[in-house]
Amino acid sequence: MKTMLRHQTLKTCLIAAVMAFSLSACNDDDDDQTVDPVTGNIPAVASANPQFSTLVAALTKAELVTTLQGTGPFTVFAPNNDAFTKAGITSLNSLTKDALTPILTSHVISASVKAADVKSGTVETVNTNNDIYLSKNADGVFINGNIKVIATDVAASNGVIHVIDNVIVPPTRSLVEIAQADTNFTELVSLVLAADPAVATALSSAASGLTVFAPTNAAFRELYKTTPKATLLAPANRALLTGVLLYHVIPSRVFSTDLPNVTAPVTTANTNGTVTFDLVGGAKVVGKTSGASAITAANILATNGVIHVIDKVLMP
Repeated sequence: MKTMLRHQTLKTCLIAAVMAFSLSACNDDDDDQTVDPVTGNIPAVASANPQFSTLVAALTKAELVTTLQGTGPFTVFAPNNDAFTKAGITSLNSLTKDALTPILTSHVISASVKAADVKSGTVETVNTNNDIYLSKNADGVFINGNIKVIATDVAASNGVIHVIDNVIVPPTRSLVEIAQADTNFTELVSLVLAADPAVATALSSAASGLTVFAPTNAAFRELYKTTPKATLLAPANRALLTGVLLYHVIPSRVFSTDLPNVTAPVTTANTNGTVTFDLVGGAKVVGKTSGASAITAANILATNGVIHVIDKVLMP
């Protein structure tokens, strides 16, 4: 993959690529249009549009242009220049090929997937170490809960491009590692360590895909007013503590953008308990006896799941 994007290819495809992007990125209102225009390959189409200049530069630096010139078909979720800025990537100077490659390959699927065929769920990318998670609701299509698809079905000769408003960055830390690194979760971490060891094992497992509703320290301090921490930590109450913690875990990934499609109670890792969701006036998760807890931060992606921060401890 050491061949750079060839000048002759761009020169040949430039006009056609511009036409293809213009026609594909908007609705076609011309009923007389019966012949699809000839299009260039994915790098040619991207190179022909200034909004992808950072993406093209990144692909070139990572030596991935030749790969995306291949037969394919490919689907590329393409961050525009504003998306790179939004992700805090204002320059590629400090990013090496090795740093860019896992990021860029997480934007590519080895198949042609049109917008009408997108379904919610896990999708394998050409980065074999990083799947992405699509949510499709009434507001559109989202990736990993936070990234929105803002234009679809940009045609190329070897696949299709969908434009996105942020950059997909593969997670590097597990659920436990994220909680341990955040001083807002010291109470949660201490209780997990005091519970049945199976809780910490599950939250650290690379194989599992979990959703964790993580109460802040303030949420636990409020709980301690009625259920003292000493009570939860008593050896005789280990089963109670374990049950409360597992009530905050769903054994699958559920992003905030999936919640509009959830219409029934959801079973938690505490098999005797379910939670529901209330999206009126902001997203809330509702415990059986504790009532509604507001989701104050959502879609914190981990290698083995996703965290949503909540302001009240859930009780089964």
